[in-house]
Amino acid sequence: MKFSATVTLQYDTIFSSFSHEDWLKGLDWMKENGLDGAELCISNYNGLDIAKVKAELDKRGLGCSTLSTGQARALEGLSLIGVPADVRERTQKRFKEHIDAAQILGSKVTIGLMRGLGTQETAEADLKELSEAMKPLIEYADQKGVTLLLEAINRYETALLNSAEATLAFIKDGLGNPGCVRILWDLFHANIEDIRFSRSIRCMGEKLGHVHIADSNRMFPGYGHTDFAAVLKDVKESGFSDYCSFECLNLPSLETVLGETGAWVSRMRAL
Repeated sequence: MKFSATVTLQYDTIFSSFSHEDWLKGLDWMKENGLDGAELCISNYNGLDIAKVKAELDKRGLGCSTLSTGQARALEGLSLIGVPADVRERTQKRFKEHIDAAQILGSKVTIGLMRGLGTQETAEADLKELSEAMKPLIEYADQKGVTLLLEAINRYETALLNSAEATLAFIKDGLGNPGCVRILWDLFHANIEDIRFSRSIRCMGEKLGHVHIADSNRMFPGYGHTDFAAVLKDVKESGFSDYCSFECLNLPSLETVLGETGAWVSRMRAL
C-alpha cells in the first residue's frame, strides 16, 4: 500500500497544505514525511509543462497517484451531463488532456463532480447520459493505458453514484465493466453512504482503484470517529496495494497535518 497527499499546481484548494505557488515545497514535505507520491490538482493545461512536473517528482523519488480534476467544474462550469453539447464536448476534451498527462506521469485520472450532479428525479436519465458521455473517454483511456477513477460522492453533493455499491453497479451495468474504469473510494463520503466499510471493500474487490483518506468530519485522521487501522487493514487484506491519498481539510490545524502525517503513515504501514 502506498500513500500520497494533495498538491495543487494552479489554484489553491482546501485539500492542500500548500498554496499553488509553493507546490515544490509541498513535494519536499511529502518526501520528508515518507509519502510515496503526490495527488496533483490540475484545472487546465494552459502553460503547464507536465514533463517539468514529472521531473520534479522524479527528483524526489515520488510518483503521482492520480490527477484531481474537479476545479474546472467550479471555475469553468465543465460537466459531462446536464449541459449544452458544446460544454460537454469541452469537458470531454479536458478529460482527454488529463488522460494524456496521466500517461506521462504514470497516474490515474479522477472523475468526480465534473461528471455532473444530476437530480433524484432524473437520476435514471442522468446516468444514461453519463454513460454516453463517458464512452469516448473510456476508449481514449484504454488506448493510452490509463485508469479512470469514478468517485463515489455523498448525496449532499450529487444525486448520482453516492455509495460504493451504486458506483460499482454503474460501472458494470451502465458502462459494460471496462477494464480501465475503477472506483475512487473516499472514506468521508463512505462514512455517510456505505452500510459498512468492510462490506464495501468486499463489494468493490479488484474494482477498488484508489482510497481517499479523511476522518468522518473531513479532519485529519484521528480527529473524528473512523477506525482507520481497521479499515486499512481490511483494504490491505483485500489485495489492494495501490495509493491511499489524504484528502482531508487542514483541521484541526495546519500544524497538525504537517506535523503528524509522517508518524501516522508509519503506523499504517506497520498494519
